[in-house]
Amino acid sequence: MADPKGKRVLITGGANGIGLCTAEEFAKAGAEVIITDINQSSLDEAASVLRASGAKVHARVCDVSDRDQVEKLAAWVDDELGGLDILINNAGIGYNGELAETSLETWRKLVDVNLMGPLHHVYAFLPQMEQRGSGHIVNVSSGQAFFRLPTWGAYTTVKIALGVFSEILHYEVKKRNIKVTTVYPFMVNTGFYQGVKGETLGAKLSMKLLPLYSNRPETVGKIIFRAVRKEKRVEMVNVLNDLGNLARAVPLVPGAISTITNWLLAKKEGGVAA
Repeated sequence: MADPKGKRVLITGGANGIGLCTAEEFAKAGAEVIITDINQSSLDEAASVLRASGAKVHARVCDVSDRDQVEKLAAWVDDELGGLDILINNAGIGYNGELAETSLETWRKLVDVNLMGPLHHVYAFLPQMEQRGSGHIVNVSSGQAFFRLPTWGAYTTVKIALGVFSEILHYEVKKRNIKVTTVYPFMVNTGFYQGVKGETLGAKLSMKLLPLYSNRPETVGKIIFRAVRKEKRVEMVNVLNDLGNLARAVPLVPGAISTITNWLLAKKEGGVAA
């Protein structure tokens, strides 16, 4: 197992949810933690929580979709701190809506944050890791890569793209002693879903019952931490993701799942909620 003690780890979206819980795990293990987010007040609160345990913490405001901000962040980490050991691309936004009603502006925002954000960080920090001959990159995709639920199409498409990028990157950079872990969380009970109300009875019920079938962010934070320690190539997080992945190889099953979830989640013809 890799020992995170004394390592420098940067976690995007680290002010709350999975990001903060992951930061807490690394802080407890003796790592030097850098958390970034777009909200200064949330960052300050998170940094106070982490420092209360005696951890060495840096909090920086950074919009992951802004390449210039990310490159300046990487330069600061290299010049002021001495480089980065572990990069965790966790920041992301959600979106729920049928594809035909998803605007190009929404697509652009999802791509900018959920795909280009991680890419900005990988291309900003990878040269530092290559120069030192070591490093670890973690990209947080989504378990919806295996379920592909109607009304989540735009979000899922972008997250699948990130997962494919990350899994291929693993093979291309391992010859330089750089590890890459792709994480596929299942549903996680965080503020990520607060803005998702759902337009149908099935969608509303799925959000109402979220605490019953989702993972807690603390659990996912621990899983990500262990995945880095074990230098895993892929972390599926929840056994349901394993089942969803296997089910895609069984004829008719993926179509049946999509048909059922479309009936539950999508609006009826004419745009009327079920």
